[in-house]
Amino acid sequence: MKKSLLALSLLGGVVFAQDKPLDPCGSPKEVFSKYLLDQCYKGYFEAIMEAKKNADEALRLAREANNKAGDLEKRVSSLERTADDHERRIRALEARKPEVPPPPPPAPQPKTEGVGPYKWQLEEVGVVHFDFNKFNIKKSEAKKLDELVNKIKESGREVLVVGFADKRGTSNYNFNLSMWRAQMTASYLAKKGVDIGKIRVAAYGKEVADLLGKDFKTQRAVKIFLVY
Repeated sequence: MKKSLLALSLLGGVVFAQDKPLDPCGSPKEVFSKYLLDQCYKGYFEAIMEAKKNADEALRLAREANNKAGDLEKRVSSLERTADDHERRIRALEARKPEVPPPPPPAPQPKTEGVGPYKWQLEEVGVVHFDFNKFNIKKSEAKKLDELVNKIKESGREVLVVGFADKRGTSNYNFNLSMWRAQMTASYLAKKGVDIGKIRVAAYGKEVADLLGKDFKTQRAVKIFLVY
């Protein structure tokens, strides 16, 4: 009877023990093998490694951000220095008084000789006209020159012969045409007995044509002056 009870008790203990299986990961005193560590704490290790990886990545990003912030700060500082330099230059330019150019020197006043307040004066004594684009002296104009010859020779003065042209055509061509007209007139006077050494020739082309008159016929002219 006692043996049967003992057997039942042992059997019950075995059954009780089987209802509560041993947990190899639940005891803090358990000595873990590599197998048990992999089985019990693999998830913890992976979580720790993942957390470390994330922390390293966050640290790297933070360092990059810090470097970029430092670079931006340097650029901002450089721009601020440039702006300060420009501002100093602007203030310096604003502080400078504008330089007033010196007045031009007075024009030299010619000495008073002869007639009037100038060194010499001109007296217009005759004018001859020309056809369009021509510089030969017409017969009607030659008579005017013949009438001037005696007056010029009697005055003993130098003679200024100035050629002009109308406003049509280019400036260069009209200047040459004006000079040819003046030379032809001077040559005619010389042939008539005017001292060629006292004849001066000039030309003004089309630029002063309006001073002679508004119509083209009046502008195509040579004027003869006595020089005093």
